[in-house]
Amino acid sequence: MTSQRLLTPIALGACRLSNRLIAAPMAGISDLPFRTILKSFGAGMTFSEMISTEAFVRGHEKTRGILKRAEGETPFGVQIFGGNPAAMAETARRLEAEGLCELIDINLGCPVKKVMRSGAGAALMREPERLFEVVRSVVGAVSLPVTVKLRACATPKDTAGLDLIPDLFSVGVRAVTVHARCVSWSFTHPPEWGWIEKAAALGRPLIGNGGVMSPEDAVKMAEQTGCDGVMIARGYLGRPWIFREIRQLIETGAWAPISLEERFATMRLHTRMSLETFGERQGILRMRKHLAWYVKGLPLNAEFRRGVNATHDPEQLFRAIDAYDDRLKRKERGEGLVER
Repeated sequence: MTSQRLLTPIALGACRLSNRLIAAPMAGISDLPFRTILKSFGAGMTFSEMISTEAFVRGHEKTRGILKRAEGETPFGVQIFGGNPAAMAETARRLEAEGLCELIDINLGCPVKKVMRSGAGAALMREPERLFEVVRSVVGAVSLPVTVKLRACATPKDTAGLDLIPDLFSVGVRAVTVHARCVSWSFTHPPEWGWIEKAAALGRPLIGNGGVMSPEDAVKMAEQTGCDGVMIARGYLGRPWIFREIRQLIETGAWAPISLEERFATMRLHTRMSLETFGERQGILRMRKHLAWYVKGLPLNAEFRRGVNATHDPEQLFRAIDAYDDRLKRKERGEGLVER
């Protein structure tokens, strides 16, 4: 696929995306405030944090909260995980009946031990019969499009994930996202995009995922693998404007670094939305990691990060952001500040 196609619409069943740049679901990260930011910078689709179907059918309040979306956040996908076909199907039915999303994604690739011990996520790749029972139960329960996300393989020596792809499409899955690492690899291990290329020959639409940390990476993945879309995860941490940068690179051949003014405006907006959505305590706790990502690579950030991690007061948090903004502007003017 040429990189230009990343900016064109794509239909996943009845769910239509305005472009093929997708913000991945990330536990503890892709909450309502951050998804709003990602959407504002041009993400073609956003996903909730993944939800446990067992918790959802029991009416777990926190799980319900994960499903809240912003006004105008469409298309919106919900990623579900679980090993119980009945609970998976019931969750899907309720999501559709309540109009909570336009698409349901089944997590078949999460390598987290807690998830795998429950028989969900990547554990299902070890039991293809049960995996397909889960997938068929969800597909058969709803008219919404159902997609899946999996890892390319369990270990570098097998092709477990890739082998599943033709049959996944045959049972009604509308798209497959392949993370280009095996289950046994950590996120620090370089991805193998060759697996995405192989997957694209086995069924489409095929979404590539893994190792997209820059606009150039997104373009290279599309052109090297022929995938139908690119899903970005860790590459958007502290850099939600990566979606705009990718568009700029494709349209003009170059992308413009975000200005200091817009970076800090985004930090303030994100912080306000987090406080409004989660309250003071949780809002500040959630923002600590985001603010550290926003300033990664900037000079003089150590003192700022220490201050953010020490505060429990919203006013102090905003003062810390303002003070760091002012400090960087003074440094730009050459006022001789000392690195700390």
